[in-house]
Amino acid sequence: MESSEVLLVALIVLVPAALLWAIFIARSGRPGKPLRPRLGIPMALRPAEADERLEGPRLERIQTWGLVATLATAVFIPAYWLPEKQRQEHFTERFSEESTHRGSLIYAIAPDLPEGIGGVEFKAIEEEIQLGQGCAYCHGAKLRGGAVPGGFVDPATGDEVQYQAPPLDTVLQRWDEEVVRFTIERGRPGTPMPAWGVPFGGPMTEQQIDDVMNFLRSKNEPPPELADDASGAEIFAARCAVCHGEQGQGKEDPSLWYQGMALWKGDVKHLDEGLHEYTIVNGRRFAFMPQFGEAPAQGIPVPPYPLTDEQIKAVMEYERSL
Repeated sequence: MESSEVLLVALIVLVPAALLWAIFIARSGRPGKPLRPRLGIPMALRPAEADERLEGPRLERIQTWGLVATLATAVFIPAYWLPEKQRQEHFTERFSEESTHRGSLIYAIAPDLPEGIGGVEFKAIEEEIQLGQGCAYCHGAKLRGGAVPGGFVDPATGDEVQYQAPPLDTVLQRWDEEVVRFTIERGRPGTPMPAWGVPFGGPMTEQQIDDVMNFLRSKNEPPPELADDASGAEIFAARCAVCHGEQGQGKEDPSLWYQGMALWKGDVKHLDEGLHEYTIVNGRRFAFMPQFGEAPAQGIPVPPYPLTDEQIKAVMEYERSL
């Protein structure tokens, strides 16, 4: 709660309460009031006040204070609840900012702990040490991907390969959030990407994965908008080259991180046109090829940035011409 909100609550609630309490104490201890408790007479046996007093000044006083209390309540409730929506929105924004910050620390490489470090210096890096999981080792400090340090031994062939980790600054353009979360939690068997979720043997709780997802959302921008009359080459450059390469070369260049298959030099022509179009529309979910159709097959979620039928036909014709 902000300091201004605390001051507002104090003014609206505490100050009137303190004032009323002071009035009560002052009236209860005023001189000349009979000290009936000293008589030892039970309240039920004491003579009641006359009807003229009960139904006159006393009743008017009770009604007056009741009206004051009602008016105070009528003013307090709107004064407190009218800004409630703004407070809730502020809380949501602050929670999101804190989650995104934690996600950035989880993604980063934890700093080394120097020997003989003092308490103040340790406190400054304590959170980074606790949260850092080192995603940046493979995906890069700027989320642009890169070569996996130390190489990678292919579990199928036993060969050491220079595996290229994909970039994450565009990952939400290619995949829906369900697939991204699935990949973080369970990893990608046959690649250097391990499982990070606790239920699958990893070190990250559900809250930490939520934090990483918020961090990725903050770093991902929507793909460039395509004109209604965009050519197949323009569509390919905007939406497909990120995995298949600018020329459709795919994995043929080991210095690049591209993970998509090669589409040039006739490599894609082994697919008939129907299967080629089906692949673009529905993707290859277990080969990490995202879907691009506005209405993919049942059970496959609609992509965040789909292509129209006309755009899919245009990019398919371009790919078959490479």
